[in-house]
Amino acid sequence: MQVLKLEKAEDVKKLALRINKEANMGIDLNKVVFLRSRNSKTTAIARTLTLPPQWRYVLGEDILYIVEVVSEKFDNLECNDKIFVITHELMHIPRTMKGLRNHNYKGFKQIRRISKELAKELC
Repeated sequence: MQVLKLEKAEDVKKLALRINKEANMGIDLNKVVFLRSRNSKTTAIARTLTLPPQWRYVLGEDILYIVEVVSEKFDNLECNDKIFVITHELMHIPRTMKGLRNHNYKGFKQIRRISKELAKELC
């Protein structure tokens, strides 16, 4: 049985900072932790999670969200695909930093276009 391993993903954070700035998303990324998991059982490439208030209380931190990339699926992607995935995950986080947006949010229909434009500058 392989154990789930987690580590901070500074490379993903740097990419998210650039995407947030270039796409003018207005998200306070100081309240988001970026993690890389290994040996995860999920079928997702990446996922965005809210940190429950109980954990925020216990940890005493101002962290509201976790963006996790699954190493086995994310790390081998081309630059433009990584931009698409991270843009998608950031789209789940509203500027108000309250809750998570679902896939009905209008911005999700524009991710393909936004990520293509970003890839021209960031890749």
